Amino acid sequence: IYCIFINKTLLKMEIIVMKLKKDLVLRKVAGENIVVPIGRLSQVSPMMEITDSTAWLWNIMKNDEFTEDSLVEAVMGHFSGVSEEMARKDIQAFLKLLDNNYMLDNGRPLPATGSVKIELSQEEIKKLEKGSKE
Repeated sequence: IYCIFINKTLLKMEIIVMKLKKDLVLRKVAGENIVVPIGRLSQVSPMMEITDSTAWLWNIMKNDEFTEDSLVEAVMGHFSGVSEEMARKDIQAFLKLLDNNYMLDNGRPLPATGSVKIELSQEEIKKLEKGSKE
């Protein structure tokens, strides 16, 4: 957390440092950039097609920690004709997509997966069957 004073007023800015999960690989398949989750992550995260410019950004993100600001700076320094506002908006959307699909290493646990075997008595089975017919 960084503290900034403007006209003797304390403003707090939180800088969030992020990292991609290790169980993600970027592959070129039939000319398309595909992010492929591996291991347990593949049970909860989909494969994702990304653009060439996003693949360029991915390569910056894959080995190091990053912040939204550092990604905006990188995009502004590499691509011409992109406003800071547009770069930030696109990066925020991409980071949200990654987070929603458990691809950011932010301490959020993966959802439970698998199956559970439940043994029911004959009486419980009859109750369930009766309930489904009503």
